[in-house]
Amino acid sequence: MENKNFSKISTFYFISILSVAIIFAMGYFGLIKNEFVSSFAIQIMVMFAIPVLLYTIFISKNPKKTFSDFGFKKISLKVIFICVFLGFILYILNLFVSSFFYGILDVFGYDTMSSPTSVKLTNGFLIKEFVLSAILPGFCEEVLHRGMMLHAGKRSGNSRYCLIISSLLFGFAHLNVGQFFYATILGFFIGYVALVTNSIFPAMILHFMNNGLSLYFSFAPKMNWPFANMIDNIIYFGNISPIMSILWTSTLIFAILSIYFYLTKYLARDRIKNDVRKAIKSLKLETLPLEQAQEKIDKANQILKYCNSNRFRYRLSHKTKFKFTDKIFLYSSIFLGTIITISTFIWGIM
Repeated sequence: MENKNFSKISTFYFISILSVAIIFAMGYFGLIKNEFVSSFAIQIMVMFAIPVLLYTIFISKNPKKTFSDFGFKKISLKVIFICVFLGFILYILNLFVSSFFYGILDVFGYDTMSSPTSVKLTNGFLIKEFVLSAILPGFCEEVLHRGMMLHAGKRSGNSRYCLIISSLLFGFAHLNVGQFFYATILGFFIGYVALVTNSIFPAMILHFMNNGLSLYFSFAPKMNWPFANMIDNIIYFGNISPIMSILWTSTLIFAILSIYFYLTKYLARDRIKNDVRKAIKSLKLETLPLEQAQEKIDKANQILKYCNSNRFRYRLSHKTKFKFTDKIFLYSSIFLGTIITISTFIWGIM
């Protein structure tokens, strides 16, 4: 049954990504001239409304269950603060990753085809940019990728596959070769946090932090905002030699990854401990026979002891293997994304 659901989810995703491509094409050929209209259509209608409606109609039959399956589960204030910090360090890591891949593309003569920079930075323009580039993507793109493809998809019993495929699709969904590589890698880090916390909200925080910080530090020098040069100071660490620059970059990346995996391990432990405590509380042990109650308490204590041990490792499930027929529309989405991504590369070097 779950495999059939995964097949349906793949179909829903293909409908969404095909709709994104059509709206992009309409904007490219001038059929949609208002950027706000096209962004609103892509984010609200395609990446949020379509997956939620289709999943509700054909799978869950209940909007409340849809949001539950998509990972809309409450998180603590502690988890929010950790995710905000993780968002900051992943943003720095993303700068290194994007610089590396853009450097490779530059070797081939790729032009980013960026929009004109002579834009008047009014308050209205800045608010619009933050809404369109940080708030809406942080919510809507996560509903499609970490909500439907990852959280609902993992119910099939293969969270490892869903993590990899949702990250890859997240990269292709940007429909741009310049963003594909770092978006895929960032999507993996975001998706892993979503899995260990069993909630989509950490993914939304991380996504918003990345896009929001990118916008902030893009506008900060021109607007004289605080910490305008902070990221440059962290990354380049002054005028140092090429060898020292490589050593500093390697050390910084190693530190970021170490912090990331330490905190995700902590989040996984915290989530499992809370799940165990809630499960024990819901059992109403006082109503069970003494032997049965003691057995359940002992089992819970073993789990908690394992969480506190150095041997603890969060494991992704991969017991389910999908048939080719379950993944036809998934392959179709990858094919569509590949064609468009390669096309943007060809346009960029012509």
